[in-house]
Amino acid sequence: MNIQKNKKTISVISVYTIVFVVYVLLFALIPFKKVAVSWISFGFTLFSIVFSSLICIYVFGTTKTLVSKVYGYPIFRIGSVYLFAQFAVGIVFCILGAIIAVPYWLSLVVDIVLLGAALIGVIATDNTRDFVEEADNSSQIDTKDFMLLQNSVADIVDFCDNPNIKNRLEKLNEQFQFSDPVTNEATKEIEKTLETMISELGQVISQKSDDDILAMINKISNTLAERNRICKINKVR
Repeated sequence: MNIQKNKKTISVISVYTIVFVVYVLLFALIPFKKVAVSWISFGFTLFSIVFSSLICIYVFGTTKTLVSKVYGYPIFRIGSVYLFAQFAVGIVFCILGAIIAVPYWLSLVVDIVLLGAALIGVIATDNTRDFVEEADNSSQIDTKDFMLLQNSVADIVDFCDNPNIKNRLEKLNEQFQFSDPVTNEATKEIEKTLETMISELGQVISQKSDDDILAMINKISNTLAERNRICKINKVR
C-alpha cells in the first residue's frame, strides 16, 4: 500500500515538474516583450503549478476511506481549475503587456483574487470533507455496540439445540436484526442491561428449565422493545 502511495506521489510530482519546466522554457524562449505584468503573471503561474501539485498530494496522500476519496475530488478540482485559470490569465496579460501599456497593479489584483478564491474553496471543501469523515466514523462507532449484541444473540441461537427454545430465540434474533442499530446517549444504559442479560442467557441456556429460559428471553425482548422506543423518541427530537 505504501509502495503504491509513493508511486502515485512520485507520478504527481513528475507531471507537475514537467509542466513547471515546460512553462519556464516557453516563457524564456518565446520572443515577446516582457514587462511588469508579464513577470507578475509568470510568478503567479509558477506558484499555481506548485500550489496545485501540493493540493493533489495532500488530497490523495491523506486519503484513507472511500468517503475521503469522494470528497477529495472537489478539492483536487479546485486546485486544477485555479491552475488553468491562472494559466489563461497569465497568457492574456503576457499578450496584452506586449501590445499595450497595462498597469502592473491590474495583473496583481486579478492574480491575488484568483489565489484568494482558490484558497477559500480549498479550505471550505476540506472542512466539509473532515466533517463528513467525522460523521461517518461516528456512525460506525455508534452502531458497533449494538451489532455486538446482535451477534451475541445469533451465537446463542446457533448454540441452542432445544427445538422449543430455539424457535423463541430465532424470533428474538429477528427482533434484534430489525432494531435500529444506532446507539445514542439515551440508549447506552439500557444496552448495557441488554448486554448483561444476553450474557446470562448464554451461560444458562442449557442448564435451566425451559420455563426459566423462556422467561429470560421474554425479559430481553421487552427490554429491547423499550430500548427501541427510546431510539424512536430521540430521533423525533
